[in-house]
Amino acid sequence: MFEAKQIFDWLKLSGKQAFILCIITSIILFSGDKLIAVLSLTEAKKSLQIWIGLVWLISVSTLVAEVGFPLFKWITQKIKRHSNLKKYQQRLHALTIEEKELLSEYINRNTRTISINYSNGVVKELEFEMVIRMASNIAYYHDVLPYNIQPWAWDYLTKNPGLLK
Repeated sequence: MFEAKQIFDWLKLSGKQAFILCIITSIILFSGDKLIAVLSLTEAKKSLQIWIGLVWLISVSTLVAEVGFPLFKWITQKIKRHSNLKKYQQRLHALTIEEKELLSEYINRNTRTISINYSNGVVKELEFEMVIRMASNIAYYHDVLPYNIQPWAWDYLTKNPGLLK
């Protein structure tokens, strides 16, 4: 009746096709006898019910894969970003005096970019902790490079200036 190739072709449904098939097969499988009679599908439902059920299962599975997995990925990324942001913000509560002085330059000068000596250990630590980042690898002078404060750090420090005192 069906060849294996046809069955595998069915498994390659797009989300849109799976949605259409899911609606159609759901109507056939789960609606009342009156609607099935109006649609003249009584005999088709009786003779093809196992295949209609199989198509319904495949279409629902495809929809879950098309919608569920991207949704799950999006939610986990949001949770991870939120968790990382909290961790980064906690780091700002444990700044050393030198780190506070350096970050104060951004806030006091109302700028997101300052030039700093590349070999400065405080700079490297704040860069490692994702508080600042190198804006360009082209030096102004020998080893003075522009560094940007991360947007999350800028927002947090402007809302919590007491962290820099």
